[in-house]
Amino acid sequence: MPEINRKTAIKTIKILAAVLLVIFTLAIEYLPGTPSWDDIYAAAGLRTKTIKDFSLSDLTVVYLDVGQGDCEFIYTKSTAILIDTGPFGNAQKIKDLLRDFGLTGINYLIITHQHDDHIGSLSDLEDMIEIENRIIPDENTKMSGITLTLPVDDEEDMTLQFLGPVYKNDSLNNMSLVIKLTYKEMSFLFTGDAEADEEGTLLRTYDAEVLHSDVLKVGHHGSDSSSTPAFVSAVAPRYAVISVGADNDYGHPSQSVLTTLSSAEVHRTDLEGTIICTTDGSALTFYNTK
Repeated sequence: MPEINRKTAIKTIKILAAVLLVIFTLAIEYLPGTPSWDDIYAAAGLRTKTIKDFSLSDLTVVYLDVGQGDCEFIYTKSTAILIDTGPFGNAQKIKDLLRDFGLTGINYLIITHQHDDHIGSLSDLEDMIEIENRIIPDENTKMSGITLTLPVDDEEDMTLQFLGPVYKNDSLNNMSLVIKLTYKEMSFLFTGDAEADEEGTLLRTYDAEVLHSDVLKVGHHGSDSSSTPAFVSAVAPRYAVISVGADNDYGHPSQSVLTTLSSAEVHRTDLEGTIICTTDGSALTFYNTK
């Protein structure tokens, strides 16, 4: 039998590869359930994953990676809420996140306190998206004791309970809004940059049952000025999320805080990128984008 010419073999392989590529491309385009090129790139680590890569449930909470700062997004079919905007330079990232949800605006913008790492992108963001309601406190704003009941869908609601600040404080960090989100059996606590002083006030004001939350957004980026053992014990979170910049100048998160949180499953934006938590009200699922 004559030996196959090497050039002919290479040409045959190229033709077969081209045919297979055409078949695969048509399958992606027309067969339901076939992964898209975008899906393939994400799985191969060739692009950053987005909300489109994950299975959403009734309620989704996104801890957006904004570097050394805070930005959380709460989404249901009926309500969209942004808590903080992160430092300057994150407005486009927030707009892109909303686009991934099919949104051009939000129902509520809440600023926990007016430090640049929490409000720095607000000015640019206001030019990019529609904002129906704003909650931006100053030293004279009293939000503690207020509860908002907001729709999840046509049948279910969630509540936003403003727990703090209870009293005025000379420190802006200790004037951070502290907000508890509850949907059915699941709860989330957002603490801004609340430090030991505000945590102590919360402990003296509320029973542990009120403070207890399944997910704790750790105060002040994991600084040792926050997350006292007594406060973390009262909250008793099963999960903790630290919004923190990679290789930041402050040494956040503190090792002492990580030790205090040792009974919780800890997620960090510096290690995992944007963190996504979804719930049907009875169970929680976490995803990350790295």
